[in-house]
Amino acid sequence: MKIIFSRKGFDSTAGGIPSIKIGKRLQSLPIPYKKNTLTTYNHLNLGKDVKYLSKNKIRPSDTCHHDPNLITGQFGQVGAAQTHLENNKVGTGDLFLFWGWFREAIRIKKKIIFDKTDPGHYRIFGWFQIGRIIKLGDNPSWYLKGNPNPNSHPHTIGKWPKNNTLYIAKSKLEGFGLENYPGFGSFGASTLTNLSFDPSIKKSRWICPKWLNPKHSGCGMTYHKNLNRWGENTVDIVGRGQEFVAKPKNNKECKEWLISIFETVDL
Repeated sequence: MKIIFSRKGFDSTAGGIPSIKIGKRLQSLPIPYKKNTLTTYNHLNLGKDVKYLSKNKIRPSDTCHHDPNLITGQFGQVGAAQTHLENNKVGTGDLFLFWGWFREAIRIKKKIIFDKTDPGHYRIFGWFQIGRIIKLGDNPSWYLKGNPNPNSHPHTIGKWPKNNTLYIAKSKLEGFGLENYPGFGSFGASTLTNLSFDPSIKKSRWICPKWLNPKHSGCGMTYHKNLNRWGENTVDIVGRGQEFVAKPKNNKECKEWLISIFETVDL
């Protein structure tokens, strides 16, 4: 089974601000998007928060790309990122770990502000094990079997490149010793879901488990072949690329690492 580290949510160019961490609660903010979607930030109960945190640059009525949808267990991919997944033979049973840019936030009198003591960091916020892959194609209207609505997945609306693809999650996790967990869901914040080694210096330097680290006979991951990126227990993440595919060699170490993260999930 493969592990895919999948970058999602607001970043410095899409949205321009971090996603929200309040204590143990993580809220990944879906990126602003004007086409192929009917979902607004208000529909997701995020309108007031994005308006205030973005200093009115993003309005509650603006539409967004709600993907992955970790409520319905759907995830879409297209273009070069989808080609990368196909080239690396990502398929049924493989596990996405979604990660993004977060910053601690505080609510004061119903308003939300970022905590100035947190410089921002990268963090895993969700998981998704592939159960089914649907090739939607450039005109996915056939899949909806009706009119799209604000709850429709964006990759099922409008026109897309030909390799437009929808992933459907398993209902229950299989393998990895995690059979008691749902096939998709959201993590809370913990030391184990944090990725940044020292965000005050460089948030893109990740804490790296041995099963992944080539310097400890680990498998490495796509886009990171340059060994100079890897330290004894860190890896410097590339600035480009959405999907980093890892093919674990040491399944025992990988399984233990995954179990330790999932043990923080409230079922």
